[in-house]
Amino acid sequence: MRPMCAGILLAVVSALAPMQARSPLPERPRLLLSKPGVPAIRRKIERQAWARRAMASLKRNADAWLDRPVKLPDRGGQWSHWYSCKKHGARLRTESPTRHICPIDGEVYSGYPYDDVILTREHDAYADGVRTLGVVYQLTGDGRYAARAREILLAYAARYLSYPLHNNQGREAVGGGRITSQTLNEAIWIIRAAQGADAIWDRLSSEDRETLKDRLFYPAVDVIRRHRLGIHNIQCWKNSAVGLVGYLYDDPSLIADAVDSPHGYRAQMNKGVNADGQWYEGAWGYHFYTMDAVWPLTEAARNCGVDLYGSTYQRMFLSPILLAMPDGALPAFNDSNSATAEGNPNYETALARYGDQRIALAIKGERQSLQALLFGRETLPRPRATGAGSANYPASGYAVLSSERGTESAWLCLKYGPHGGGHGHPDKNSFVLYAGGAILAGDPGTAAYGVPIQSAWYRTTLAHNTIAADEASQVPATGRCLEVRSEKAWHGAVTDAGPAIAGLRYRRCVAMLDGHVAVFADFVTPERDIASASAHTLDLAYHPEGAWAEPPQGEAVKLPDKPGYSHIRGATRTMLAAAPRAGRAPSLDLRTRRTGIKGEWWVSVLAGDVPTGIIVGTGVGRNTEDRVPIVIARRQAVAATYVWAVGLKAGVRPHFAVEPLTSVDGRGVPSHEACSVSVTYDRADVPQTCTWRVVANPDALRLRFAGTTTSARIEALPAAVRGHSALPPASAGSQSRGFRRQS
Repeated sequence: MRPMCAGILLAVVSALAPMQARSPLPERPRLLLSKPGVPAIRRKIERQAWARRAMASLKRNADAWLDRPVKLPDRGGQWSHWYSCKKHGARLRTESPTRHICPIDGEVYSGYPYDDVILTREHDAYADGVRTLGVVYQLTGDGRYAARAREILLAYAARYLSYPLHNNQGREAVGGGRITSQTLNEAIWIIRAAQGADAIWDRLSSEDRETLKDRLFYPAVDVIRRHRLGIHNIQCWKNSAVGLVGYLYDDPSLIADAVDSPHGYRAQMNKGVNADGQWYEGAWGYHFYTMDAVWPLTEAARNCGVDLYGSTYQRMFLSPILLAMPDGALPAFNDSNSATAEGNPNYETALARYGDQRIALAIKGERQSLQALLFGRETLPRPRATGAGSANYPASGYAVLSSERGTESAWLCLKYGPHGGGHGHPDKNSFVLYAGGAILAGDPGTAAYGVPIQSAWYRTTLAHNTIAADEASQVPATGRCLEVRSEKAWHGAVTDAGPAIAGLRYRRCVAMLDGHVAVFADFVTPERDIASASAHTLDLAYHPEGAWAEPPQGEAVKLPDKPGYSHIRGATRTMLAAAPRAGRAPSLDLRTRRTGIKGEWWVSVLAGDVPTGIIVGTGVGRNTEDRVPIVIARRQAVAATYVWAVGLKAGVRPHFAVEPLTSVDGRGVPSHEACSVSVTYDRADVPQTCTWRVVANPDALRLRFAGTTTSARIEALPAAVRGHSALPPASAGSQSRGFRRQS
């Protein structure tokens, strides 16, 4: 009996040890603000003009709440993704709480769910108001602000349990909310409400605190905790909501659930952030959205003596700087629109917590955000900005080519990596191309999730700069990078789409020549023996920004009523005959113009081994009526190699000639294995004509090329320069402006 009793006693002591060892939480405020931090913020406001302006703006907002009656909506709100025109995919314009206007044709929407989306905005405004009032109370000591925040919180405590639980479809279900239509938005609401309650804690009676606990915060936590998503950006918001309520009410079980559970903060960082520092969903919008979700918890934990600001979270701040375009913007990959780290208020907090001067590259503008006021350094460091150059980012699946000439330079990002979970797009070997100070060929990004055009266009392969087979989208897949080259005057990459197209292997080779021309060679071959394989319809799609410089020529063509294809307008087709074995092959040269940028931008498509139909029209931009040029090079073939080029400066027009290739044993190399072309163009900056020889060799065959042997997967050599003695180095030109990257 004695050993058993000793064992039981040891188990009890072990269970109690963490509780006994746990230090008491500091006095409030301790979520958004800390007791010792408030005087430092006040001193910053006294010393810094930018902080005084930020405080004045915050106080004006709080003052408006003092005069506003507290009249809560009679029901919970609805999903913001419903708030778009079903026909055009355009975001609606709010004329009144019950009139919602399509900006394309003026159609009026009213009733459910549109009116209820406005209610979500009203609820969100109350949560923001509570937080704003609490912060201004702490910084001014004026009890009027605390009194109004208390009134709002208690009003919600009186109503919360009477709001029906409902999801995005209006049904009572796990995953829905009471104030909002999903646990994601419920969590965002609770975070701000908890931060505000913490800030006015000394103005709440014991009865107030218990009422808020029993009728608002804990019931909301119960709604949120019943729906878990594993490693996901939404779960990060839920963790912060649960953790903040835990820190608010000194509840170690809630804190442990938010931080250390299998779905908690530490697991999200360890499993959700890849080695390059990007959030696994591969959409920059969700990368920043996850950062928005995380900081309330990391800051509250820090105020309570737990440091969650680890190196993984730090990488999340640096990756958007390293992977940005020359102007600081990030591609609209997957379910994202174009994003940027510039001006993102999270970087104010990150600089204060990590002290990494590179983070300051993203802090721009007047610094009027709440995070700047509360956490921002009084004066900013001035880190040296340098280009990251051409590089492969294998965890994210990006191969970046950069000519490193400042904001006017050429930059290309090939996307070959992980699909991105539920927010991924079927676009292996697609790319975004930047040149001349703007995007030259972009990614479609995303529409609101509640409209048909999202799946009918934005999530199709045809909407991206890549290849579709048999008029169907690629399947979710992970490809790989085979090679990245960074030479003095040229940069190159070769990527493999993996199993994205059933039965076919797709490799893309790109050479960026002298910052003037990008040459592409796309190889599509059967997985099994080519002699027994069947032919496929192969569509290479390219989407240049701007508008056609002249109306497309050719015969009108009707495209199939299939996702992607059905949304192309004004389609015409021109046929290119099959190219000869060697010499100048037929090509089609097309020109676009970009708004605000002078000159015309050329794309040239070379004929292949079989006849090629060049289909030209317009696809979908921001909505169905915002038209973007599209070029589709269509072939019926067992195997195909597409060779084409884009001018990277206005007026630069590439010209091609096909050159035969032989292996080291003297056999002729078929074009579906490797190809060699000479590319000639006139430079845009000096009176000079340049000719390059480019070999695309995705299988790394041993070839004879330019009088020597090579097994490089991509190779480029200057063959001739007329009008000048040599090609200028790729690093020449203007210095970086904006926040170009530091490695």
